[in-house]
Amino acid sequence: MSTLTSTLTSTLTSTLTLTLTSTPSILPPPPPPPPEASINLATHYLITYRSIFYNALYNNTPTRVQPFLIPFCLVGSFLLPIAYLCIPQYSVVATTTTTTTRKPTGETHLVRIRREWIYRSRWVVGALIVWWNLGVVVGLPGFGGRGLGLGPETEGEGMGTGREEGETWFTAGKTTASACTALAYAAGLMGGWGTIWALETVVFGGYQARAMRVRRSRKRVDGDGGKGNGNGNGNGNGIEGGSLGLDTSDLRRRNLNGSRELADAKHGKVALSTSTTKTQSPGDKDEKKGKTWTVDETIDLDKYEYYWEPYPDNGTFWKRLDWVMDMFNSFRGAGWNYSISSIPSLQPPVIPPLPSSSSLSQILPYFPHGLPISPVSFANLPHTTYQHFSRPTTTRSFLVSRLVVMTVSYLALDFFTVSARLDPYFLLGPNGPRLHPTYLSSLASSSVLPPLSLACAKFLAALPPWGLDFVRSLFSLSAVLSGLFFYSYLWQLTQFFVLGRWSGYETHGMVMGMGTLDELWRYPSLFGGFVRNVLDRGLAGFWGGWWHQSFRVGFTGPVRFVVGLVDGAASRGERQTGEKGVGTKEDKKKGKGTKKAVATLQMAVAFLLSGMLHALGGWSSTAFRTSSAGEDLLTGETRNRLALFAEPVGFFVSQFLGCVLQAFLVAMINKSITPTREPPKWLKRTGNGLFVLVWLHGTRWMLMDDMTRSGLFLYEPVPVSVFRLLGLGGMPGEGRGDWWRLDREYVPSLWMGSRWWEVGFRM
Repeated sequence: MSTLTSTLTSTLTSTLTLTLTSTPSILPPPPPPPPEASINLATHYLITYRSIFYNALYNNTPTRVQPFLIPFCLVGSFLLPIAYLCIPQYSVVATTTTTTTRKPTGETHLVRIRREWIYRSRWVVGALIVWWNLGVVVGLPGFGGRGLGLGPETEGEGMGTGREEGETWFTAGKTTASACTALAYAAGLMGGWGTIWALETVVFGGYQARAMRVRRSRKRVDGDGGKGNGNGNGNGNGIEGGSLGLDTSDLRRRNLNGSRELADAKHGKVALSTSTTKTQSPGDKDEKKGKTWTVDETIDLDKYEYYWEPYPDNGTFWKRLDWVMDMFNSFRGAGWNYSISSIPSLQPPVIPPLPSSSSLSQILPYFPHGLPISPVSFANLPHTTYQHFSRPTTTRSFLVSRLVVMTVSYLALDFFTVSARLDPYFLLGPNGPRLHPTYLSSLASSSVLPPLSLACAKFLAALPPWGLDFVRSLFSLSAVLSGLFFYSYLWQLTQFFVLGRWSGYETHGMVMGMGTLDELWRYPSLFGGFVRNVLDRGLAGFWGGWWHQSFRVGFTGPVRFVVGLVDGAASRGERQTGEKGVGTKEDKKKGKGTKKAVATLQMAVAFLLSGMLHALGGWSSTAFRTSSAGEDLLTGETRNRLALFAEPVGFFVSQFLGCVLQAFLVAMINKSITPTREPPKWLKRTGNGLFVLVWLHGTRWMLMDDMTRSGLFLYEPVPVSVFRLLGLGGMPGEGRGDWWRLDREYVPSLWMGSRWWEVGFRM
């Protein structure tokens, strides 16, 4: 380790020790190094970033900041919506069936009646969630000031219940950040996505009325020879405490090819099959053929029986919390009836109609405890969807496939830290090369780098400006993809092998509401097929088929809600006037046009929300670094904050415009150039691939400039650097002994703020 690197490391250690043991006075950032110096810029600017953060945290600076604090920062995104959803919006009551002449028939049925005051209060809860999350991320006036503390001013140190000196109702609140640059960016992402998903589940979606999950119960044989569940109920189902048990007659009639064969499978163990059928998956169209239908080795019909479980209105608080936690953490809906069509999905159940002529949305059918359960058919669960999202069928294939991808992603992230970060652009954003114009060339002509990093420095320094810009695009995409794959698949393995096996010991098969965590069909691949989506469909396929689709349900929720209101108003008008469409060709054509318009609107809103989500990440990372004069204390840029916020939004809006433009160009080409015959597939794929490449490369600066200037790539994504350990790579001055990349800032610590709600774990 060089003398310069040792000095920077000791400075960082002393700074961190000071901030963790006492309240510092002023922590001035280190002066920027001379542009031609071949030093470790990543370490230098990490020290600078943390100095700025602690100065804003402990001192009364104009840009106040609060730490990423647990549980305070989770209230709006997690705790509040879950607490509200645990309150039943429907009560179960007995009613008498009536005829069309409104004469009672004497038959009594149980129905779910909506509690209007609880249902309508969701708007108040939604507004509170938006206010809280924006207050945490942006620092709204009244949030961090007097709005949460109405007592006297706080004097001295320690916890209090009042406000700080000088605070009023109009004092701007504190933005949230962290000494870890990745967590500072994640604070904005969590606030943005927490707001979108909470509004979808609390306000727009009506999940207590519509959502159902797959649950299983252990089979056993009672003394009278009847089947019972693991709960000791001899009714053959796993439903208790007032949960629904749906009549299965209609469901059996609607099950597609193979469901009866599955029910009659020998030994109760589902055998593997790879038959190809034209069976339709939820959300797929009739012309989509060639799916491979199969089941996996973890589905055991001899040991378990599977059923659809709606919201447990009459269940205990813990059962409702169990259900809500599962739903709230299932973004893509695997194992739920709202699952997106891109991933392998189970056929959702058909709910029998109300036992009366009522069609009011405030009244839903309820099926008592003793009725037969609603079985789940695995015969039509696809192994691969049209978008080429697949699911594993054996534990071995699941483990091997995930570990292989994680290993490649880990090495790619490690390579990124010892190669791409030699470019000042990835440390400070677009102002980095302007501050250090000769940094790459000085590294390429020096001997301070290990061999692999030296080769990368020479390669980058020899590139022309347009070539360096293109390589930056490749580095950016590879870093984002590697991070998504590694951490997503790590979470999948943790769920299956840790949480899933832990829940298997429970009688009810449930821990944290996910009793099927140890079954493979819940773990589809993260991305779709590249050829099927990107090369065959272009930019729309890149984002709508190949990308991970984790946020699709939340992004499309507002449009679905508005369309539902319009359709409901139209249906009420038809019932009042007695008029109904006759289904003419003109009506069908109009209906297709409406569907296209709705799909286009959903795509536009989804891109807009995605842009705002990523812009909040950049905001939370840079707000505390901006001086009163508008200068970024880390990068040295002086720019309007709203203009910087608009850049990530502009990137995603440009993706929508690119999808529309490509669809228009394809339609014009098909109409004018190739009106008589279909162009060859290789030509179409080449055109689609080139358009995607050019469009993404030409617009990526709006997103990546924001990510790089936020300091996101100052974060060390891997704890053990393989390339450093082997002596192949590293930043200037780093050697084999620098293989361990984490420090104490990556470990949560106890934080005692001046108010009672500012107590928790600082991330």
